[in-house]
Parts: sequence; C-alpha cells; structure tokens
Amino acid sequence: MKNLLFVSGFLLAGQLLTTNTYLSPSPYRDVTNTHLISKSTGNTMDGHSIDIDGDGDIDIVLAMEFQMNKILINDGTGKLIDESEDRFPSARHDSEDIAIADFDNDGDLDIVFVSEDDQVNEFYQNVGNAQFKAISILDRFRGTSNAVEAYDFNNDGYTDLLIANAGQNFLLINQSGNVFIDETAERLDANTYTTQDVELADIDNDGDMDILEANEAHNRILINDGNGFFEDQTKSRLPQLEDQTREVELGDIDNDGDLDIHFSNVDFGGFGNPQNRLLRNDGNGIFSEATELLPVSDFRTVDADFVDLNNDGFLDILTGNRFNGPEQIVLINQSGRGFVDTTDQYFPSLNMYPFDFQIADYNGDGELDIFICGFRGPDKLLFHKAK
Repeated sequence: MKNLLFVSGFLLAGQLLTTNTYLSPSPYRDVTNTHLISKSTGNTMDGHSIDIDGDGDIDIVLAMEFQMNKILINDGTGKLIDESEDRFPSARHDSEDIAIADFDNDGDLDIVFVSEDDQVNEFYQNVGNAQFKAISILDRFRGTSNAVEAYDFNNDGYTDLLIANAGQNFLLINQSGNVFIDETAERLDANTYTTQDVELADIDNDGDMDILEANEAHNRILINDGNGFFEDQTKSRLPQLEDQTREVELGDIDNDGDLDIHFSNVDFGGFGNPQNRLLRNDGNGIFSEATELLPVSDFRTVDADFVDLNNDGFLDILTGNRFNGPEQIVLINQSGRGFVDTTDQYFPSLNMYPFDFQIADYNGDGELDIFICGFRGPDKLLFHKAK
C-alpha cells in the first residue's frame, strides 16, 4: 500500500486542529549498517546527490568539516561505498557547501567546495572517470564562506559561481573553464551581511535565476536583469524579517504554480526568533506571511527540504534541528491549508544531529530514500520500504 498516512484537519481561529489515522509504522528503514560503507566519521556539513561517475545511479559527494571530503559511489543496488581515498585530493579544510557542474565544458562534472573558518575554497577538476585533482583557480578568492551556487550568470556558455560569505558575497565569472574573474563589484551591491545560505530561483518569472539570501539578520531577494546584474528588491518583495536564518528552501506548497519560501531559523547566541517562517508567493514574486500554517516551535532548525513524503501531490517539509529539539521533524502538508507534525510515524529513532538531508532514489526502486548528514556522529541512510 503506497499511501501509509491519512490526515484530516480543520482551521479554526488560526489554529490547525488535526485528527491523524495511521495505518502503518514508519515507511522508512535504517540501512546504514548494510548500505553505507564509509571509512570515517566526523561533521558532515552538506551533501550533493548526483550521478558523479555517469553510470546511471545516484552517488553522493559530502563536504566535511576539517576532514577529507568524501565521495560515495553507488554500486547500482543502493550501497554507497566510500571511494574518497582513490578519487579525491587528501586536503582537509572547513568545508561547508558544494557546487557541482561541468565548469570546463569537457563533458564531465567538476566540484567546488567552499570553506568557512580556514577560508580555503577548493576547485576539484574531473580528469576522467570521476577521478579528481585540485587546481588553484579559486585560491585568491578567500572569505568566510558558507554556501555556493553554480549558474551561467552572463549567458556565455560557461558556469559561474556565487559564493556566500560572512560579509561581501562573491560573484565569479568563469572565463573559458580555467579562470574565474571577480565581477562582484559590477554585479552585486556592497553589503556586510552574514549569509548562511543562498538559493537560485526565477522569482519574477522572467526566465533567469534570481538570488534569495538567507542571512543572520536580514534575508534578501536580488533580481537578475537578464544578464547577471542584480538589484536588491527585498523591500518590495519580502515582509520585514529580522530572524537569524540558517537555510532557505523554495517549493510550491499550495500547487498554484509559483514558488513559496521556507526559512529555517536558529537563535545562536540568543539573537533572533527561532520560529521557522513560511512565505506565500502571490504569483508575481511578492511574498506574504503564511507562518501560521506551521506548528509553533522554538527548535533551532539548520536544514529543511520540501518533498512529497506521502505521495499525495503536495510538498511536505522535512526539517533537521540542532541543540534544543528533536533530531528531525516531518510536517505533512494538508493540501496547502496547513502542516501537521507526523515525525513519530515516519522515522525510526536515529539518535543523531542532522545537518543536511539528501533525498533521492538510491536503490532504484522508484521510491525516495533519505541520506542524513550527521554532525558529531555518523551519517545515516534510510530506504523507503518496498511497495
């Protein structure tokens, strides 16, 4: 039976009243011990699921905090095998985030890691068959870097980089695949925000990628003019939010054809409101508060993903929390009318701190599996149970 969860709910005076009927235990099983063959533990800060070796299944690249970054190769059955020592340089930096693209247009995928504390951003060139070497084309671009996105901002056929920093973000234009030119001053406004995450999305529906910044004090929307030059239009597009945001995610929560926003908030150091935010798009890239659709929470949420967990055609929310709350929370979407916490029915007890979720069909059975990047502990791999 595919749909394991039936939820009914009613909105009354702004509160979500729910009646939950569960017909099955968790649809996920922990296969970490049998299908995650990794040679080390540590703080896994981010993951990227992609067919890195071109063999038709989904592998995972992991950004590690002051450890050798990892590449887990899928054997075709969903078993993820750590082949880092055979494929990656052995450098160890404070890696935070990953961008993967064919930066040199040679037909295979290259990898960029950005680093926070030691400010070393790395470019790993694919020399064939998913074997990588470090080349020094990012060495001079140093910042306290938390996130990175890859996109052809100037429409010249080469993939560029947006690097998010504590302080001025960088927009680096790719010149013929082996040189990046800093065009930040021409293309971005000057600012000193601490950006924890960035996402690219076509906010204004004009066919190009705009920038959504998740900052520690002032989230922003930057609109692309079509040629990779950006204007801050936050005041006209976002409600005023002074939260301390760790992660931003976009998805169509109400199936009306546009992208809505979820901000994952923390309050490290006692600053900010840890309540996560949900913002609804009016269809023109203007956002209004819809946070009342979320449960009230003071958990420090470091990651969130939109995914249709119960296969009802509406995006649900999976969040990972640190320090003061449950490991992860599953919020089931009630047809765009509100979200219900159904965590206990979805996950076995994992006893970990998640820092990132990777959601993909790793074992090729047509169902979405979940890889959880662990902080101060091992990663976890969950398979969706067979139909």
